[in-house]
Amino acid sequence: MRVLDALNSPRPSVSFEFFPPKDQAAAERLAERVARLAHLNPDFVSVTYGAGGGGTDAERQLASLRATEQLAGTAPAARVAHLTLTGHSQARLVELVERFLESKVEGFMALRGDPPGGPKGDWQPEPGGLRFATELVELIASLTDVPIGVAAFPYAHPTARSKAHDAEVLAMKQAAGAQFAITQVCFDAEAYSALLDRAQAAGATLPIIPGVMPVTGASSVAKLEAFSGAPLPTALAEQIESAASPEAISQVGIEWSVGLVRDLLAAGAPGVHFYTLNTSLATEAICHRLGLGGGAGGGIGG
Repeated sequence: MRVLDALNSPRPSVSFEFFPPKDQAAAERLAERVARLAHLNPDFVSVTYGAGGGGTDAERQLASLRATEQLAGTAPAARVAHLTLTGHSQARLVELVERFLESKVEGFMALRGDPPGGPKGDWQPEPGGLRFATELVELIASLTDVPIGVAAFPYAHPTARSKAHDAEVLAMKQAAGAQFAITQVCFDAEAYSALLDRAQAAGATLPIIPGVMPVTGASSVAKLEAFSGAPLPTALAEQIESAASPEAISQVGIEWSVGLVRDLLAAGAPGVHFYTLNTSLATEAICHRLGLGGGAGGGIGG
C-alpha cells in the first residue's frame, strides 16, 4: 500500500506520469528520461493509456500495459496502471487487471476513457463492456485490494451537468472502492481549492492529488488546454506570448509551476502529480526548486 502510505505521510508525495512510446527509438528516449528522474525518488509512477495517440483503443491499452511492465525492472517506486473502458469487454478488462497484477503493480487508475473524436464526443460502451468508471472501480475492487485511483476535474468534466454533479460522481467512485484521485491538469490553486470544497460537500473524502503539467514549449500550450479542459490563465498566456525564445518559454513554465505547486501544497494538497510529457528537465527543475522527492519507493532506476 505504498501509494496510500505516501498520501498519508506528512511529506508531500511526488509522482510522475509518462505515456507509452510509439517505437523503439521513443522507448530508448523514455528510458533515458526516466533514469534522469531517478534521484527524485518518486512515490509512484504511471503510464497513461495514451488516448489520442495512434492505433486502436486496444492497441493503446496494450502499449500502456507493456510500458508499465517494462518499468518493473527499473522502477522500485510503486507502479500504478491505467485502465480504461474504451475498446474492451468486461471479460477483457478482467484479463487486463490480472495481467497487470501479475506484473506486481501497486495501484490502478480506473478511467472511462475518451470517445472517438475527443472528450466531448458521444461515448458508447463496448458490446459486453461497462458504462461508467464507477463500474470499473467496482470490478477492480472485486479482483484485488491494491489501491484504486480515479480522475477528478478542477474545471468539471466536459460532459458533466455541473461541477456539483461532477463532485457527486467522485463521491460515487469513492463509495465503489476508489481510494485516491488525481486531477486533470490544474492551472491555479483556487480551482483546486474549489474542487476540494465541492468534494467535501458531496461526501468525497479521498485524497485528491493535483495534476501539474509544466509548459515546456509553444507546442505544449495546446496540450495543456486539452488536458485541463480550460483555457490557460491570462497571466500565463501573456508571459508565454512575450517570451523571446523556446528557452524563455520553458523558464516561464518552470517559474509558473513552482509558484503553482507552492500554492497547491499550501491549499492542502497531499502531493503533486507531474504530467511529464515524457520529458524530464522541467519536472526535475521544479522538484529541485521546491525540495520535492525522496519518497519511500526508492526511486526510479534504483
